[in-house]
Amino acid sequence: MMKHGFAHFLVLIFGLSRLAHAQFPWPVTPFNQAQYSTGTFCEYRDTAPAPHYHNGTDIPKDDGSPVYPVIDAVITDIDPSGSNAYVRAGRFAYVHIMPNPALSVGDSVFTSVTVLGTILSGLGHVHLTEGQVNSEVNALRENTGLTPNPDTWPPEINFVRFFQSGGGMEFRNNSVSGPVDIVAHISEKSGPPGSSSSQLNNGIYKLGYKILSADHSTVVYSPPNNGLRYQFDRKPLQNVHNTFHPGFSSTSAHVYFVNNTASAPSPWDTAALPEGHYTVMVFAEDTRRNADTAYVAVQVTRKDQLAPAQPLLLALTSPFSPTARWQANPEADLRGYRLYASTDNNVWRLIQDETILPKPNVTADLSSVASETYFRLTAVDTVSPPNESAHSDVYGIAPAARIERVLIVDGFDRYGGSGSWAQPWHSFVFTHGRALAPNGFAFASCANEQVITGAINLQDYDAVFWLLGDESTADETFNTTEQTKVKTYLQNGGRLFVSGSEIAWDLDTAARGSASDEAFLRDYLKTDYVSDDANSFTVSGVSNGIFAGLNFSYGSAPYQEDYPDAINVVNGGAVCLRYSNGQNAGVQFAGIFSNGTREGKLVYLGFPFETIASTGVRQEV
Repeated sequence: MMKHGFAHFLVLIFGLSRLAHAQFPWPVTPFNQAQYSTGTFCEYRDTAPAPHYHNGTDIPKDDGSPVYPVIDAVITDIDPSGSNAYVRAGRFAYVHIMPNPALSVGDSVFTSVTVLGTILSGLGHVHLTEGQVNSEVNALRENTGLTPNPDTWPPEINFVRFFQSGGGMEFRNNSVSGPVDIVAHISEKSGPPGSSSSQLNNGIYKLGYKILSADHSTVVYSPPNNGLRYQFDRKPLQNVHNTFHPGFSSTSAHVYFVNNTASAPSPWDTAALPEGHYTVMVFAEDTRRNADTAYVAVQVTRKDQLAPAQPLLLALTSPFSPTARWQANPEADLRGYRLYASTDNNVWRLIQDETILPKPNVTADLSSVASETYFRLTAVDTVSPPNESAHSDVYGIAPAARIERVLIVDGFDRYGGSGSWAQPWHSFVFTHGRALAPNGFAFASCANEQVITGAINLQDYDAVFWLLGDESTADETFNTTEQTKVKTYLQNGGRLFVSGSEIAWDLDTAARGSASDEAFLRDYLKTDYVSDDANSFTVSGVSNGIFAGLNFSYGSAPYQEDYPDAINVVNGGAVCLRYSNGQNAGVQFAGIFSNGTREGKLVYLGFPFETIASTGVRQEV
């Protein structure tokens, strides 16, 4: 028995040794010239069925291109079904290909000669996996694997941030205490500047950290293995969120817990160091030893450095008797709130502090507001000087001589991860308000939760502007309650302007919606889903539509809009905007809605209004 076990041990050791020195050509032409990669081993994937490590290397090539074996081997499996169709030959699987119908399990295939299949339509790459399921290894490992690979482009450490360990709040001003998570966004580059984003946002090979003295001269703490926390030669079997921050990471943004290992959380214990100033050194390296290092100054303290949670500003109601309303913060050491005002979303002034808005308060009187003004809220604790939270979303209010009452509803809760907007706050009510006010309209604003709870009644407003950004399936564009409220509003003669890039995608059964979602989309938004990516960022008004003569671009600021919906009109809707490629971008409708009693009106844009490039165009729209 011992001999049998030892023999297996020798096979394993010598097998790994041979693998470590193995080199092989690329699976697409040219076989023996450098290729780019658009997905690296063990980077983050947020795709179904659940977040996971990427278990191979993505190599871009045109749809329909032939794919070849990288070693002589025997075919052990073929699956022609779906977008993950593959051929497995020896220790390699070639995924996203239509298998060669002339091949069968048991056939021998030969390096760079036998055509295993062709790249599937719409995929644009082959996914090369080395090793069996849950035993995968890195095909771009250091100095071996896919060859040649003369990568000369270093990775980039985009940011380093510090959080209370275990999913807690972010430390402000890099003043840290207790157990700390060091969080870093790192992008590995497989091509020169100007390459496609998929070549410039890959995951890293090696990552680690050390704690230095403030002047960088001395290492005061180094984790085991000289600070190295990750080296992705083999795919870890543990929870992917030991490695990646679940709130910030996405398929195109790899944000690491630098302090952990793939096996388990391991926060930086600041209590092991005296109070004082230090430098956190984070280092990252690719498989060709290109590297980047970030040095971040921090202060270790024993004082309470944790600010209260970001407050939730709920509404700025009635432009004719203005009041701000928010949700109470839960902290035991909360002292109160600070309310800031601005007319341009740039220069902010404190108008009411915690002495006026102490802990019990959840409203503020804004009766002195005489013109278009925007507000944001923070929370402070009882420490001296107090820790101040991140600010809320920016909401606004505008009195006006006109009697029409307009409401801006903020339904955009998504940020970070795979979303286009990265911050936990936004000022898109300002973008809408700045377009409304010059047209002479008074407006109020609120969070969509206020509509859900009934605190805000849509029937009180002559027009509603509902912004959804790239809100999608996880946060829902319109949940069941919101759909009911909007239906009632439109049935009773309401006027709705709604924009967002994932509305049809979220609601249509051809994508992610339920039957009731799709009925709402078709009957009340007068829309049918066509595609999740219109792949056009300029639009034009159609003749005889409400936007006739308008031509404008969108989608580059304040965030990159990457997947605008392409849509069709149904149930009496009319196209009002088209993308430059001829697909439909906007819907208009005037008439009686399903089960309605009065004429209502609708404008629906398949892209976010706030990303329209020109202020003047936003005002015209």
